[in-house]
Amino acid sequence: MLYFPKRMNRAIAKTKLFGESLQKQKVSAFTLSERFYSPFFHTPKHAHENALFCLVVNGSYTETYGNRSLLCSPSNFLFHAGDFPHAEQYHKNGGHAFIIEIEKDWLKKIREQIDFPKFSVDFKNGNLPQLGAKLYHEFRRFDSLSPMIIEGVMLEIAGETARQTFEKKNASPLWLKRVEILLKERFNEQISLAEIAEFVQIHPVHLAQSFRKYRNTTVGNYLREIRLENAKKDLLATKKSLSEIALNNGFSDQSHFSRLFKQKFGVTPSQFRQCI
Repeated sequence: MLYFPKRMNRAIAKTKLFGESLQKQKVSAFTLSERFYSPFFHTPKHAHENALFCLVVNGSYTETYGNRSLLCSPSNFLFHAGDFPHAEQYHKNGGHAFIIEIEKDWLKKIREQIDFPKFSVDFKNGNLPQLGAKLYHEFRRFDSLSPMIIEGVMLEIAGETARQTFEKKNASPLWLKRVEILLKERFNEQISLAEIAEFVQIHPVHLAQSFRKYRNTTVGNYLREIRLENAKKDLLATKKSLSEIALNNGFSDQSHFSRLFKQKFGVTPSQFRQCI
């Protein structure tokens, strides 16, 4: 989930971390700390000087961003951009968190190399919570090799944060799935781009451009692939004639069907059926 902040109100003071510090370690551009929060602990609305990652180890709390709220529970891994106002309300069992504060110069260098978020994000799935747990484990067993390992894991976390954040942000529009379902249901009909666009209430040009952008093909090619795959199933499972299969799958005639089938599968429909 993404949270886009407004400019920080000057009345909101930047503050150090709340809660009780159990242990703390400085490694290169990172300050790692393990913190404990008592039952029903509540923080005022605040922001931090530096960006940070937070792994929820135990307990749970509700984090508030303006009029939005997020339930944070064990294994949640969160990124907070600097200057991002928020507040926390811990629940009856309190909380236990592992926090990695990031110096601004390190983050600036990362942003020069990759498209890294300037807003706050939380991750409940994927490998980021696992990377957070790996970092926490290294923090707990700290030895002479830990600084090098921690720096390496932090670079991996930065890369995965950028990837997962902007994969979410650039996810295909919901209407695109409706278009795919429609094409699969009506693959054997002569359906126009205008009809499809009207079905999802968008402009035909926007439909064509978006389909190519998110599916790396045209609507027509996508429909043709569905028809050819279904025709192949008919060749395998039925004794229908080639002309019948062609017409049942939306091709204008048998010769048109045979030509496209050979382009895709390397053999004609007759040759394919003989090889079964």
